[in-house]
Amino acid sequence: MPLSAKKTLDKYLVPTTSKTLDILEAFRSKGDELTLREVTERTNIPHTTAFRILFTLVHRGYISQVASRKYRLNPARRPIKVGMAGLSQSVAVSVSAVQSFTETAKQSGIEVIVLDNQDNGDVAIANARQLANEAVDIAVEFQNNAQAAPAIADIFARAKIPTIALHIPQPGAVYFGPNNYRAGWTAGSALAKFALSEWRGHVDHLLLLDISIGGPTLQARMSGVVAGIRQVLGSFDENRIIRVDGEGDRTVSMKVTEARLARLPAGSRVLISGTSDENALGALDALGRLPTKPAAAIVGHDGSECALAAIAAPDSPFIGTVSFNSHDYGPALVDLIMKILGGRQVDPFVYVRHALIDRKSLPRH
Repeated sequence: MPLSAKKTLDKYLVPTTSKTLDILEAFRSKGDELTLREVTERTNIPHTTAFRILFTLVHRGYISQVASRKYRLNPARRPIKVGMAGLSQSVAVSVSAVQSFTETAKQSGIEVIVLDNQDNGDVAIANARQLANEAVDIAVEFQNNAQAAPAIADIFARAKIPTIALHIPQPGAVYFGPNNYRAGWTAGSALAKFALSEWRGHVDHLLLLDISIGGPTLQARMSGVVAGIRQVLGSFDENRIIRVDGEGDRTVSMKVTEARLARLPAGSRVLISGTSDENALGALDALGRLPTKPAAAIVGHDGSECALAAIAAPDSPFIGTVSFNSHDYGPALVDLIMKILGGRQVDPFVYVRHALIDRKSLPRH
């Protein structure tokens, strides 16, 4: 090659792109399966560089990682199609999770079909059928009806579509969400510490706002609340625990809380925890409607903007929320999807981090 031509080549050639093509061309047949070492031997590309390029190609769907740490070309590579069914457009944690995922998926070249389960089990089942008909490569399901979960699981199983279940486990699906018992324990501990600080540990009642349709998984949050309170305060009699079903709805929670608190003696001291922030905000609304208000402290779950605003309000009984950071779900979900579709082994339960947000740790805008 003439020197001038070599200079021109060196000027415009992109080394990383060239190495990427070398790796793709190292797979000499449709069924060729290579280890990382075999790739480096065929391409003379250093081990670390080859690994990073292979990782990127797996992430973008050009290569699959198969058993025994081998790699294989995806011969008919096309954009990955993900079906995502959100819990409800009116539930903040679902909205932020869907937004985070769709934004990250777009950056990764992933096609996403987004549906709204409308916080309704029948709608969720219908949406699962639609995603199966769309032949998505993988489904991300966010719905809180434990009774609908087996039917949804059956739809995806018959269509051979792997599934990730957000916040509510589903048969055959990889669970992605909080450790609900530990999240509840965090909420209960915060309530108990408030009682120690403000009421010298004297508590008359604990009001728990359940979402009964969510089944044992969401119930685990309330079990954790009780355990957290007992850890801090010591024994806490079962007959002082009041359970009502807030259904995860703010208006319903307001009504059932108002009716129950109105029956308590004047001057009662009540700790309140909601399975969700919507439940907890309904309890806050109920306190505002009572002519004679008990002393109360409220902790919710989800970390929604409305909950943060309630915590920030002066003299608010809403003292905290356990945040699951759903606005950061996107990258972790995309990474999990690529592992599943790449044939890599994943844990059946992928727990997201949770943290208490109270007045001291409230984000400053």
